[in-house]
Amino acid sequence: MIKRFFLFTLLLLVCATLGAQSISTKNLDLEGDIDKWFNSHFDSANVKPMIGPLPIVSPPRRTTNVFFIEESRDWNKVSLKYDNQEYNNVRMKYDIDKQVIYILNPQTLQPVILNQELVNWIKSPKGTFKPREKSTGYYLIIFEGNNLSLIKESKKDLIIDSGEFEYKRTDNIYLLQENLRTSVRNPKSLIKQFPNHKKEIKRFMRQKESKEVKRSSKEDYLVLIAQYCDNLTNL
Repeated sequence: MIKRFFLFTLLLLVCATLGAQSISTKNLDLEGDIDKWFNSHFDSANVKPMIGPLPIVSPPRRTTNVFFIEESRDWNKVSLKYDNQEYNNVRMKYDIDKQVIYILNPQTLQPVILNQELVNWIKSPKGTFKPREKSTGYYLIIFEGNNLSLIKESKKDLIIDSGEFEYKRTDNIYLLQENLRTSVRNPKSLIKQFPNHKKEIKRFMRQKESKEVKRSSKEDYLVLIAQYCDNLTNL
């Protein structure tokens, strides 16, 4: 597995630096003869594509960083499905300033940027990430039910004040239902999407357990309401 993942990350590095040649992992069967594949694309006179510019990951500072997962300064271990191939124990960081995901080559410790178009999903300690369809970046699935889902898209903007800088984070939550995407700013905007069950949902929100969740976390409260709505009939 380690050897295969090393070859996989090496291939990503090659693909990221090829430019006009547009080599893709779709041209390679990872179960096949990788040496033969490399020999067919590169020879001793054509090694420049393998040593092009490499991505530099912004180092985390004591009080601010560019990453989705803020509480850990280390690389996060995840499972990755990339171009329909699954990989485990992949070390990853999601830069939500540049909206790119880095993985770490286990042999050289060189960061490699994933090609968003080939990412199927990433299962992380925070949940499952999937690539956005119409923009650069990824979204986190915070709830996935039978009839609806809640997702979160995050970004960070650089703020410079008196020579000091920090990253301001913005998290946007959306309801996905019947191929529609609706912004959810608060519980009221979520309830609005289910007019036929407004009274039932409000009654649920007045329960003691619901109020306790509301006091602890806005996001968890929205997830709790979404879970309840997902179980309602005739949405």
